[in-house]
Amino acid sequence: MSRTIKRVFYICLFFFVFILGLVFFLKNDQVMTFNYLTGSIELPLSFLLLSTLCIGVLLGITALLPILVNMKRERSRLEKQIKVTEKEVNNLRIIPVKDTH
Repeated sequence: MSRTIKRVFYICLFFFVFILGLVFFLKNDQVMTFNYLTGSIELPLSFLLLSTLCIGVLLGITALLPILVNMKRERSRLEKQIKVTEKEVNNLRIIPVKDTH
């Protein structure tokens, strides 16, 4: 897929999700009471759902962070190993083959 088509697709997808979210926000304007440890507050249902989604995404990213760091280290180690191996192969290609007869 070309870059322009991909960009247009992402722009259309963004607007579709934005409009869908706007409709969701307008349809769910009921006020709900949110009780927490030290008190309570009345907020629209759509805001509560959106904030819960954002908190879940942040917790998910936080949970994946150690795995991503380990994968990045492993990738770096393997890239160094590839460079050493390629250098060794190139050196072996340069060495002339000796006939033992």
